[in-house]
Amino acid sequence: MRIGFVAEPYEERNASGMGYVVLELMRNLPLQGQKHEFVYYSSRPIDRTLVPNVQFENALIPKGFLKQWWWFFRYKGDAEALVYMVPLLPLVIPRRVKAVPMCQELGSQKTNPGRGKSALIAFVRDRLLMPVSLRRAAHIIAASQATRDDIIEYYGVREQKITVVPDGFQDLKRFAATAPEAPQGAKPFFFFAGKVKHRKNVHGIVSGFILFKKRTNAEVELVIAGDYGGGYYDSLVADIERSGLTREVRFVGYVNNEELYAYYKKALACVYPSFNEGFGMPILEAMSLGTPVITSNQSSMPEVGGDAAILIDPHSPEAISVGMERLYIDRALREQCIERGFVQAARFSWTRSAREYLDVLELLQ
Repeated sequence: MRIGFVAEPYEERNASGMGYVVLELMRNLPLQGQKHEFVYYSSRPIDRTLVPNVQFENALIPKGFLKQWWWFFRYKGDAEALVYMVPLLPLVIPRRVKAVPMCQELGSQKTNPGRGKSALIAFVRDRLLMPVSLRRAAHIIAASQATRDDIIEYYGVREQKITVVPDGFQDLKRFAATAPEAPQGAKPFFFFAGKVKHRKNVHGIVSGFILFKKRTNAEVELVIAGDYGGGYYDSLVADIERSGLTREVRFVGYVNNEELYAYYKKALACVYPSFNEGFGMPILEAMSLGTPVITSNQSSMPEVGGDAAILIDPHSPEAISVGMERLYIDRALREQCIERGFVQAARFSWTRSAREYLDVLELLQ
């Protein structure tokens, strides 16, 4: 079978979110499907050092949505199936090619997209383009059962048309040898990794930490790693200043993989109470390194965390603070979460994901 894969978004450095999913599938699909041929479509040449030991053809497509739409409309390639991230690419391809969109998560259907340009982009993407992409699909791959249920609810897609293939996660253990040491006298800390924005519920984390500090007066800090700025960040800082905890909450910005490994390993817990996630890779990254996890009891996070995570109501700062306190004072609970976390993380890998992607494609032959 000749399989086409649209490598957009393609990110060579510091890939995150959908870009990271694309990169890992590019690496693993040919390794698990050696009897198949692969052609990767990208708007710039793929750096083959990032996808070593795999065979694929790299076909260049134009930059820009309209030019790419026209390119695929006139598609003359010989791929039997085309895999791509919904909903932007491609909307129209020849009927002889089986379209298999990958859906990581839904956007504005689940969370407020904001105003102005963000709201317009969300409307075009989620209300106009997504229905066309899903209707045209021969089959759809969802990253979680929660995303599958959302597709059915919001777009009326038949459940038989969707297969859940969980993502893998980044194995950070390979950065252990070069990870930085903790400074002498460093305080214990709770840790969050991700962009500082509403959907990630960073406000809930900060509010929960303020309550935790008021109740326990523990010598504990909160470390937030990820890009930050704008009005949302400013409101967080204002809350922190009012609470008198400016020195106890640290925004460290973007961190590299070595630093990320060190933060996870040394954290009391990873706190990840998002309002909505298509999957939630940081949960498994933390668990694989022996770090307990506090996460949401909604969306995909119970699937990913399983019985290894402390599940809380993300809308309740009090519940977040109680989760922090439990893991801080209860050593037996911490050890239980760590042991179960290793088992839970071992259930997920990009090898498994690639194999299950190929199972779906092979059934379409």
